[in-house]
Amino acid sequence: MKSNTKTLLSRTEIEKIIRRHFGDCHVQQTDIFTEGWFNAVYAVDFIDGSGRPQAVIIKTGVEDGKYVLTYERNIMRAELQVYDLIRDTIVPAPKILARDFGREIVGCSYFIMEKLTGDNWGHLEKEISPENHEQLSAQLAQYMAALHQIKGGFFGYLREDSSFHYPTWKSAFQGMVSLQMRDGEKDGVDMPYDEIRAALSPYWELFDDVKEPCLIDFDMWKKNIMLKKENGVYVIDGIIDYERAFFGDPCAELVAANTVFGNVFTSRVFKENYEKISGRPLALTARERVRMIIYSIYLSLLMGVEVYRYDEEDTRTMLTHCRRRLQKDFEALDEAAKAL
Repeated sequence: MKSNTKTLLSRTEIEKIIRRHFGDCHVQQTDIFTEGWFNAVYAVDFIDGSGRPQAVIIKTGVEDGKYVLTYERNIMRAELQVYDLIRDTIVPAPKILARDFGREIVGCSYFIMEKLTGDNWGHLEKEISPENHEQLSAQLAQYMAALHQIKGGFFGYLREDSSFHYPTWKSAFQGMVSLQMRDGEKDGVDMPYDEIRAALSPYWELFDDVKEPCLIDFDMWKKNIMLKKENGVYVIDGIIDYERAFFGDPCAELVAANTVFGNVFTSRVFKENYEKISGRPLALTARERVRMIIYSIYLSLLMGVEVYRYDEEDTRTMLTHCRRRLQKDFEALDEAAKAL
């Protein structure tokens, strides 16, 4: 995907980065991934000083001086913080091999991680049998629960700037919504801000139900879930891309989970395997259903205001998609609220 926040590297720059961190190496091949909307990501194959073939991923940050949304500032440090937090859990992830924020070699921050051997779930969907899909769903529910076992000392986005940290989930989520609204309106992005405000206004007290700041990925779609084959079936090899992570309500994760499980409220596989790791019954109440729909509204708002970095065609396509999602969610919210 084309995006003006992607920092593109020349082969010479990639070779300098590889030699900086791995010594005297011979770079054989570099390929840029075409998917993704924010960072440039490169696969690099090289021969190290001992003559062994190596394969890594380089992910670049945004160049200094380029405009980003307020919540996107220092977002790469936040992603790396999540990788550090999950390192000793059951959540599979690629190993981080190097990180550099000095901008001495190239004009942006970057990090290097191991290259996983498989492909993402979205690409492999048609090759997965119903039985294997259920196995993968069980694994993902357990990893999701393990992620939520990680607790923060505050609510909100993982940033060094304490203005992103809040004492309650209600205040944090109100702050997150306000931040996106402010940036979107300032940038002139055509979204139904007043409708969103009106839709959320009656339900803010529901967010006081959340007492623990759990680590939330908020981007656990199939294309961020890497699979590999073991004994003829696919298994989850790694979960990647944690830029949107925050400490908050586990119900927020269900927005993406629904794209995998169909409906988490009726999925036996999700419930049983999530409970296996969390150690407590998973009771999804009417109040949680309402919060989950509001998180879907927030995601549409987020995707909408992010169009500042797209070209005209992609901007038009994304805004149309977001507005359609919002209308469906407004209707779903009205229906779910009847059960409160």
